[in-house]
Amino acid sequence: MFFQGRHFFILLSVLGLMVGCMANSKDQVELNSLPTGTFKPLPKPLVSAYLHIGNRKLDINSLNLDGVDIVNFAFTKLNNSHMGLIHPGDAENFMIARKLKRRYPEMRVLVSVGGYGTSKDFSAMAVNPEQRAVFVDDAVRFVRYYDLDGIDVDWEFPGMNKDTRDTDRVNFTALIKELRAAFNEAQKKDGKKYILTIAAGAFDLYLTFTEPRKIEPFVDYFYIMTYDFYGQWNNYTGHHTNLYASLFQPKGHSVNKVISNYINCGIPREKIILGAAFYGRQWKDAGPVNKGLFQPAKGIGSISFNKITSLLHSGKYIRYWDPKAMAPTLYNKDEKIFVSYEDERSVARKVDYVYLHDLGGIMYWEYFSDDRFRLANAIKHQVKSVKKQYVDYGMPGF
Repeated sequence: MFFQGRHFFILLSVLGLMVGCMANSKDQVELNSLPTGTFKPLPKPLVSAYLHIGNRKLDINSLNLDGVDIVNFAFTKLNNSHMGLIHPGDAENFMIARKLKRRYPEMRVLVSVGGYGTSKDFSAMAVNPEQRAVFVDDAVRFVRYYDLDGIDVDWEFPGMNKDTRDTDRVNFTALIKELRAAFNEAQKKDGKKYILTIAAGAFDLYLTFTEPRKIEPFVDYFYIMTYDFYGQWNNYTGHHTNLYASLFQPKGHSVNKVISNYINCGIPREKIILGAAFYGRQWKDAGPVNKGLFQPAKGIGSISFNKITSLLHSGKYIRYWDPKAMAPTLYNKDEKIFVSYEDERSVARKVDYVYLHDLGGIMYWEYFSDDRFRLANAIKHQVKSVKKQYVDYGMPGF
């Protein structure tokens, strides 16, 4: 879902954030006067799961979604400004939403449109008001047809890829505003609240290439993709979804830094959903200093949590815990392979963080990467056990 296309923008992140979050006095008055809408969140903190369905045939009896508040079916594509199916089984899979909601009456089911590599299609649609109207109308039709509860717009990323436009910034705002208006009208007729979310970038320039303060009144949740801080696009290792900056890189990337930037830009805490990664990033030729962490190396791609558990059981890898970053790593000293990933302990700390900062909740990419539900259960159990009486693990505020 979220890969390397955006990462060169991090080089300009500090300057970009200053531009994006600052406004002159006239702009500030305009932003502060925007209506708050009728946002009614689910009980906090919510848990959201992305299901990257692909060519799978969904079987409701094999899905374990206890404790999940929102399920995102990923993905649909843009097809001539319409909601287009991708795989032959998509229509049948999306029909399972009805059965899911009978089994889990409190759960909402959304469809995610877009994903990595679809920015060109979004840009071409959003630039034209008539084509935006076609998409908006079709989105409402699609959601009604499959008895879904809303849509997750996954535009990666406005104005930040080749073949996109400088006007993507304002066109994205227009698209979100028009989607909200259409869903509000549908709500009046259908008697149900439709949810509108966006998959938001976890890097500073996303806040400058979009207009977060202007779209906020129309969005129920910002699903912030707080992972892929490091990957195969880097020629050295690093934590890819760490909660705090590491002691070895105190000014480096972290979930805490990203979330604080969103809050400082005026996004309400209750609309912020931070991301957990049910996969890791791995490198080869990583030297033994710091057990392979922040060492020159060659990235060799992502690895699902299912396969990471196999590495642990092989006896060839040793797990390490970075107490400052609150993140685990694996290192194979013989083969010089380093893995940054998420485990039960790190996702539990992210749940604590959600409580600590009164955020809207936590989401994870991706459900099928955790076939024994170890991470999903860790999140569910921590949400239940804390019950807003979070344990203080020495986690600083911002």
